[in-house]
Order: sequence, then C-alpha cells, then structure tokens
Amino acid sequence: MHKQIASEIEKKGIIKIDNFLDINEIKKISKIIKYYSAPKNTPESYFPTNFKAMGLKILNLNFIKFFHSLEILKISKKKKLEDLANEFFKNKSELRFIDAYYSKISIKDVLPWHTDQAYSGEKYVNNFNDPDKFYLKIFIYLTDVEPDDGCMSYIPGSHKIGYAIRSAVYKKHIKYQPYWSIRDFKQIIIDNKEYFTNYFNNSEIINNFLKEADLLENMANKEKYGYSAKAGSAIVFDEGGVHKGSRPRSKDRMVLRYLYSPSNKIK
Repeated sequence: MHKQIASEIEKKGIIKIDNFLDINEIKKISKIIKYYSAPKNTPESYFPTNFKAMGLKILNLNFIKFFHSLEILKISKKKKLEDLANEFFKNKSELRFIDAYYSKISIKDVLPWHTDQAYSGEKYVNNFNDPDKFYLKIFIYLTDVEPDDGCMSYIPGSHKIGYAIRSAVYKKHIKYQPYWSIRDFKQIIIDNKEYFTNYFNNSEIINNFLKEADLLENMANKEKYGYSAKAGSAIVFDEGGVHKGSRPRSKDRMVLRYLYSPSNKIK
C-alpha cells in the first residue's frame, strides 16, 4: 500500500486518501483540536514529534498536553506514516513537525498559489538549500472541505518543475530570482526556458504548465485543481509543487498535519 501511495505522489506530487481515520479516531482528534481551538502558527497548535520532547511536558507539569500529544503520536505510529515517508524519499525519514489547528470561517484565502522551499519570495538570497531537503506533508482533515471552502488545490506534476528549479539554483546552473508565487515561478521558467526544456528533454511539460499558470493567475480554471475531502480524509503531497490553501468560507475547519523530511542518518 505504501509503495503504491509513494509511487502516485512521485508521479503527480499529491494523493488523496479517503477514510484515512475511522470514526473513533476522528472524534478523538477533533476533541483535542477543539480543546485548544488554536489558529495555525500559534504556540498551542504545535505538538512534540517524539517521546523525549513529550517528557518535557511532564517536567513542566503540562499533563493535558502530554496526553493529547500521546494520542497524536499514536496516529502517526498506527498509520505507519514514517514507513510511507521512507518509501517516498527512498531513504530514512524523520518526523520534523506536527501541528493541529482550528480555522474559523473566513472570506480570505489562507495562501495564494505558491511553492515551498522558495525562500518566501525573498529578492536576495545568499545561501541555498539542498534541493533534496524538503517536506512530504500529510494533511488530515477533521471537517468536510471543498475546493473553495477549506481544502487545498495543487497542480499535478508541478513538483517536478519545482525540484528542477531548486536544483538548478542550488547548483548555480541558473541565476536565482524569486519563485515563491505562481507569477514568479512562471517567470523563472520563462527566463530560463531553454535550460528547463533541456533538463526535461521535452518542451511539452514546460509549455503545458505555463498555459495552466496563465489561466490560474487570471483566476480562470481554478476549480480544475481543487480537492474535496470528507472528515477523516488525508491529502499527502510533495511541497515543491504549486499549491494553494482556500478559505474556510462556510464552516470552521480543523486540520492535523505531519511533516516528514529525509533524515541525516543513513537508512
């Protein structure tokens, strides 16, 4: 099963897994997330990634957080998420990050179309990251979500272009320029089109992406790449692809996330 999932992510950059959690797991994790009702990127939304870090919760007499963290780590163990990440990276992986957050109804998009590992669009960057050091992200939805109502969107196959850009910049085959946003991502391809055409030995993958990027940038065709997911479903993806987060327009949203990356240890 993990091999098939990893193969699909390697090919398209993303996969949706229905019924990833059963009804009892959904209830248990939903109760934990509701307890904190923590927005994304706030201290209460983060959970320890290992038992050593959990021990610090006991030392600090934070017993509630300890037991909640234990339940969240149990999910990662039960679903064998590390095995999935190992299969995807073809190497030993590590759980680097866990958060569980609660997003209230909003009319504002969470994030526009973008790619990760792109220095947040900084204009000047001196040190570049190893292109092979990136995250496999596992989003588990605890509420029903739709393409324009709390779920994410992703351009299949764009992770391959994202990797090509990161690699070319890291190896100094092309000059760095911002590529975080879809507009800049498209522009770095246009400015180095010959290089990327040679890299893929195929102009079709580049031309098709540029055509779709034009449509998305102008807000057309956006539904084509949106996902719907029932509570308990998971979306697993390579963060190097072009993706976006949508607003929770009609109802509050709850998400549990696990982020894995290659380990520094040899498998």
